[in-house]
Amino acid sequence: MEHLTQMELLQLQELLGAEELAVKKSMFYAENCHDAELKKIFQESTRNHQGHLDGLLEQMRSLSGKVQ
Repeated sequence: MEHLTQMELLQLQELLGAEELAVKKSMFYAENCHDAELKKIFQESTRNHQGHLDGLLEQMRSLSGKVQ
């Protein structure tokens, strides 16, 4: 994938926003959960979504300046 169209860039920005929100929500739930098993699930969810967010950000950085 060498160049992004404007539509692809917009879609990537939507994905970034969705993953960022998922990180914030799962982190909030983990911090406010009193059940140890649920807390562990929310912490894992936070790590997974943060990984997705980091990957998307890396893609954005590697493609900066390559929008058609």
